[in-house]
Amino acid sequence: MNQDKFDFIANVSIVVGFSIYVVGAVLSIALMNLGLGVAGLAWLSKKIKNCDFKLPSTPYNKYILFFLVALGLSFIDSLNVANSLDDFKRLWVPILLFYIVVDTEPSLKVIKNWFIVLFLTMSGSIIYSFWQYQQGINRVHGNIFVMEFASLLVFMAIYTFVYALLGKIRLRYKLLLAVTSISAMISLIFTQTRGAWLALLSSLAIVLLLEDKKYLVWFLVIVVLFITIVPSILPQQHIDRFISIFDVEDNNSNVTRITLWQGSLLIYQDHWVNGVGLNNFSDVIRRPDYLLREIVSDTHAHNVLLQLAAETGTLGVISFIVLFGVIIWSLYSYYQAAEENHLKLFFLGTLGVIVAYLSHGLTEYNLYDMYVSRLVWFILAISLVLKTKFGLIMESD
Repeated sequence: MNQDKFDFIANVSIVVGFSIYVVGAVLSIALMNLGLGVAGLAWLSKKIKNCDFKLPSTPYNKYILFFLVALGLSFIDSLNVANSLDDFKRLWVPILLFYIVVDTEPSLKVIKNWFIVLFLTMSGSIIYSFWQYQQGINRVHGNIFVMEFASLLVFMAIYTFVYALLGKIRLRYKLLLAVTSISAMISLIFTQTRGAWLALLSSLAIVLLLEDKKYLVWFLVIVVLFITIVPSILPQQHIDRFISIFDVEDNNSNVTRITLWQGSLLIYQDHWVNGVGLNNFSDVIRRPDYLLREIVSDTHAHNVLLQLAAETGTLGVISFIVLFGVIIWSLYSYYQAAEENHLKLFFLGTLGVIVAYLSHGLTEYNLYDMYVSRLVWFILAISLVLKTKFGLIMESD
């Protein structure tokens, strides 16, 4: 088989693999893994056949390397290497996904079709969540874990909100996107995830501030009206759930979070160089020196930065902050440089998604959530592909 034909088959296989991935991206781990497996094997075969073992050049390469090296250093004196290896896989797989997409450079038509599929599957999940609510399920979750479903709802709400408000599109599409955004927000209420709501509000506030300050003013007015009116509409359990945000003495969830945050800082003080090793937090936090009071859960620190501090030390925290700081600045630069409306709003929406992802990470450890982290890096890869295809030139380029 000649080289051009092999490359063509490999590229088609990669696109097919990611097409399977996007079908499962909000529905099924099995479909996700199948799609990524097909895409990964095709990409690796192409690399070996061409004797090309270089990763594509991106603005994030050295920062990703810094982050991965910091994670690697946490293996030194790790309290449980097997645990650390399992956790490391969850962190590097989304990054590998990112490089495969960037290296493949899918066409605009393929990218459009991928996002249509994501929109349809997520819309189906929202409808399913309404059915779950009608069936009396206390916290709707679509077809996945409730916290990840909440994050995906936030992402959906951000993109559809941005395009409904600012998109230069036909009125019927604006109405469709507006209804979808509102539906995602209602479903988010039914998940009863407080941190996700705070992440959504903070993200939308920043997005609107970047676009036009007057939008932010109206947004704040609407939020105040929402908080004033909604309690008279929602069932008492949802109102109580919201009010519980401010209860830091009797609410078990809040007390647990605060205790875990305090314990994380104590662990960091004792292991500030390279931490106790990935995925060892839950074993260490139970030690008497770190557990200041009884808690209802010790799986993770409920905060990305504090868990990284405890498990990977100073370098882990710094490398993560630097990496996502560069990502946010790059997306903002792309947003500023883009002139075409749809493209500009995609970068603005993606910036909002990253802000929401990081904001939610202040109350939840979402760094290795399979659905969320993979989708985040997939979207980041698409952003770079679009930046290249539209020839956007930044000052740093």
